[in-house]
Amino acid sequence: MAKRDEDTLKYERVLNALRSRIEEGTYPPGTLLPSQHQLVAEFDVSRPTVIEALRLLRQEGWIETQTGRGSFVRGKVPNITDQRSSAGQRLLDESESDTSAELLQAGIVVAPLKVATLLEIAPGSKAFLRQYVISDQGGPVELISAWFPLDLVAGTKLTSPEPLDEGIRRHLYGRKKLRLDHAIERTSSRSATPDEAAALGIENGAPVLNVVVTGHDAAGHPRQLVDAVLPGDRHELRDVYPLT
Repeated sequence: MAKRDEDTLKYERVLNALRSRIEEGTYPPGTLLPSQHQLVAEFDVSRPTVIEALRLLRQEGWIETQTGRGSFVRGKVPNITDQRSSAGQRLLDESESDTSAELLQAGIVVAPLKVATLLEIAPGSKAFLRQYVISDQGGPVELISAWFPLDLVAGTKLTSPEPLDEGIRRHLYGRKKLRLDHAIERTSSRSATPDEAAALGIENGAPVLNVVVTGHDAAGHPRQLVDAVLPGDRHELRDVYPLT
């Protein structure tokens, strides 16, 4: 049987080797990686191959590149289960299959101006929308609209009519090797739109909580957005934190 290395694309060989060195501590956080010229010589590959491997490492959040200086190790990708929970993190980590989710739509639509602005795409551009309602014994409790740039959808289950069996963060990392480095969470209160009221079974104009979470890669670029609308009379915001 042929060796795995013989079947692996050259850039994957470079990527896997560098990633392993970071995980094992050969390249600790803050280390300047070998130059592109050095990597070309070490792995006996072309410069575009090295550039592609470094691009993927940067996308996964392992390194950061500083113009004129080179690529530095950011550190080991943290275990996503070890981080503090929040409303926004739950939206990124909770799987649809663990909730009573009813998929309303999954397809390409023109992104609303707010979504286009937060995803940093041109106004009027199309994006991929996965929208569903979560219910409990008392009825609908959340309307979730998950938005993604079109280039991020290929090769994922986001277009599937079946519930996702893992959270968005884990799915994107598993399918695209994209690590969401940090999130920006915005919470506001407002009145429900007619469409939101119909989906949630509440009166038009009823008060709702709106939680909008944008997930960003290590370079700070927004790569997905989750917009959650919650009936105001069925939710409260609660947090516990130390006083120093």
